[in-house]
Amino acid sequence: MMAGLYDRMGSIPTAQLRRIAYIWCVVAGTLFLAYLARQLRQGMTDGADHPFGEDFLNFWSGAHLAVTGQAGIIYDLAAFHAFETGIAGAPIDLYHYSYPPVMWLISAPFGLLPYPLAWAAWQLLGWGALALAVRQLAPVQWVLVALAAPAVFINAMGGQNGCWTAAIIGWGLILLRDRPAVAGMILALFVVKPQLGWLIPLTLLAGRQYRALGAFIGTALALALITLPLFGFDAWIAYVQQGSLLKSVILEHGDGTWHRMLSIFVLVRHVGAQIPLAYAAQAIASLTVALLVLRVWHREGPTVRAKALLVLGVLAGSLYVSDYDCVMALLAVLWLWPQATAGLRGRMALLLAMPLFAAPLALMSGVALGALALWPALLGAGLQRAPYLAGDGLR
Repeated sequence: MMAGLYDRMGSIPTAQLRRIAYIWCVVAGTLFLAYLARQLRQGMTDGADHPFGEDFLNFWSGAHLAVTGQAGIIYDLAAFHAFETGIAGAPIDLYHYSYPPVMWLISAPFGLLPYPLAWAAWQLLGWGALALAVRQLAPVQWVLVALAAPAVFINAMGGQNGCWTAAIIGWGLILLRDRPAVAGMILALFVVKPQLGWLIPLTLLAGRQYRALGAFIGTALALALITLPLFGFDAWIAYVQQGSLLKSVILEHGDGTWHRMLSIFVLVRHVGAQIPLAYAAQAIASLTVALLVLRVWHREGPTVRAKALLVLGVLAGSLYVSDYDCVMALLAVLWLWPQATAGLRGRMALLLAMPLFAAPLALMSGVALGALALWPALLGAGLQRAPYLAGDGLR
């Protein structure tokens, strides 16, 4: 039954897909503008405890406090909340900062700008970096392709970093063959999201990409070391302490976030399993992902299939992954689509659409079923026997 559905989804003509993409872009753009207007009802909030820019307020606040010599309050929940409330100009929910001090270095330029201008720059530059990566893979109508992915819309609504992380992994893998050292330096930026980046160095090792691996390790260490004279070792201690608290509150007990999360851990917890069982299920899932991805990279090196599998594995193997992180799935689809069967194309279509329905479905059903949408495409691509070319795009 599912195989037939995948085949039908994967057999939709290109012209019809293009029409669907245009219609969706118009709908999404209209919804986005209406959402922005709603977020300015009371000060820079919607009057219902949500600030303009949503989670971007965290990124900007952390960067601004770091560059103005106030980094000490970033991991102080009460002080950080008071600062953000002052920026919003009205009461807001408790927003927390969950990124390591390295993020302060990378986001510092945004902290130097006024908040509204910084938000606009964050959105446009992040999407622009993604769009240019998409252009390398799909030169025809690349702007439409980069706009039409539903996760791009979800990411923009939440003021999140999904476009940035997608651009990082996209450019890192695009440059891997010709400029491995540069690729490794770019991929090392995942040090700000280690829950997503843990698979990358293992994959470079399995694929014998030693120059890229060396650059990855060197850059990650350099970024971490640079923070010590700037912010002190205490900043890292505070980061670890707050991370432990947030892991318990948000991840393990789902304080208002499970419906947007896509990990096997959250799926198992959502159905009522105890925390140890959920961790065990996630360990099995992450190990399965790692074995599948590393096997393909060891056998093939950085082919288009291997690159797509790494992107999908980063998502499926993560303990903490949300709907906005799925922007990078667009790159996996572009790498796989030209040589994919109708069934695999159907699985990828489901993956692209998933960010739109994952959260509403979880709220209605009480179960975070979005995690299951990652696996059909991952397994379909990873277990397919047909060889994949080493090239990078849809040319």
